[in-house]
Amino acid sequence: MDFGRAAEIIGQASLPLLATTLVALLAANFFVSLRWHLILSAEVPSPGAGTLLKIVFVGLFFNQVLPTGVGGDAVRVWRCRKLGIGLGAAIRSILLDRACGYLVLVVIYAASLPSLLHILPEARQRGSIVAVLGVGLLGLLVLLFFDCLPRAMWRPRVIAPLAELSRESRRLFTHPRRCGTVLGLSTLTIGLTILAFKLVGNSVGSRLPLANWIMIVPPVTLIQLLPISLAGWGVREVVLVVAMASFGVPGETALAISVLLGLCFIVIGVPGGLLWLTDRDIARPDQNVPIGQAPGWVQRSGTRLKRIIAPERDPTRLSDPR
Repeated sequence: MDFGRAAEIIGQASLPLLATTLVALLAANFFVSLRWHLILSAEVPSPGAGTLLKIVFVGLFFNQVLPTGVGGDAVRVWRCRKLGIGLGAAIRSILLDRACGYLVLVVIYAASLPSLLHILPEARQRGSIVAVLGVGLLGLLVLLFFDCLPRAMWRPRVIAPLAELSRESRRLFTHPRRCGTVLGLSTLTIGLTILAFKLVGNSVGSRLPLANWIMIVPPVTLIQLLPISLAGWGVREVVLVVAMASFGVPGETALAISVLLGLCFIVIGVPGGLLWLTDRDIARPDQNVPIGQAPGWVQRSGTRLKRIIAPERDPTRLSDPR
């Protein structure tokens, strides 16, 4: 691996294409916040997609300095608690939000697997790709049916919340309209992520067709979620270099693509750091009152919030002398 050549490729990257990549990633996170809003509002009053978008960006910022995914999600839970959202509801909504994205990713992965197996030259690589898909499918099945296991297995207090998460995940799929919207938003999010990979590849002169990126991105994304590195650095580079070699892409180019992607994730995480430093992600008119209990808000139908606008005061009316 010629690291000097990789650095040269990075320096020659197309800035307009990298700027377009940032737009695609920002749009993907906008759809993530909408998806999270739908999932959270199904259980408790949601502070709104706008507030959740800010928290998503704060999570992205912490993903750069904490173990991938896990660290950012823990921060999202913390910020939800600051807004007065219950701990259990916050954790379940974030895990379900993640799971819905992974479900679409795994479906795309499974659909492209036959073509990917045909391209990979080594039996060990093919076995690894199948194993990653198997782990992903197993995780989704556990999520959906964990509470169907014998009660003696999930009676301990540490395990019981997983059973509640399993019930909540199935409850989501019993509402076709909400489920369809959530999965549609997940498809848009994954599609924009794949597009971001392709745009970065194009920026350094790698003209792989979109169909190839559809095969490459799912396994790379799933493997880099392992909480063994910060922001996926190192893991993403190794997996992307190995995967793209099967498509005839030089290692230096693949490394440059991975580094540029990592830098793009850092850039879109910067606003989250600013929001966290100023507490703008959890700001509300009355800092001492939880969401749903602040003046002017009333809970409707158990999950929806409706703004109550107080009538304007008549300026000609004298105040009470008392």
